[in-house]
Amino acid sequence: MGERQDEVLLGKGVKRWPVERAEALLASPLPWGPPTYALGIGYVDDPKLGDQAQDFMGLAMCVDGAYNRHGNMGQAWKWANPILRQVETRTSYEGLSTQDLLDVVFLSCRGERFSDGLIRQRESLLRAIIQEVVRRICSDAPPVFIVQKSDTTENR
Repeated sequence: MGERQDEVLLGKGVKRWPVERAEALLASPLPWGPPTYALGIGYVDDPKLGDQAQDFMGLAMCVDGAYNRHGNMGQAWKWANPILRQVETRTSYEGLSTQDLLDVVFLSCRGERFSDGLIRQRESLLRAIIQEVVRRICSDAPPVFIVQKSDTTENR
């Protein structure tokens, strides 16, 4: 039996994972998350300074199915937290599929809606994950990105 292929399910309407966007995000020092706002305090970060929030969120939303694979937001974070700890301690990425890594990125992006400042708080970990994904794409055995069929079907 051969080794299982590293596959990633792309989001609906996404034809390819934008490695160029990932490389541009990694090359820029601008923050990946939007300015953090604390209720009753105001902005923690200067909202006039530039960021890459839209580009990061666009990249994160290129994958699909994290909730189907890992459950609702609470269950998904129970699944994702050990991966984040592994990234934080710079433990090997062996055993983690590219889909798993990108699911953590997706969940972090979605988590920003409920926890303002989450992306900026975890940016160093998210950068490490995206670096690993780009490294894998540029390797001799890149992951396979699966394009989903459209929800609409033609009648013939």
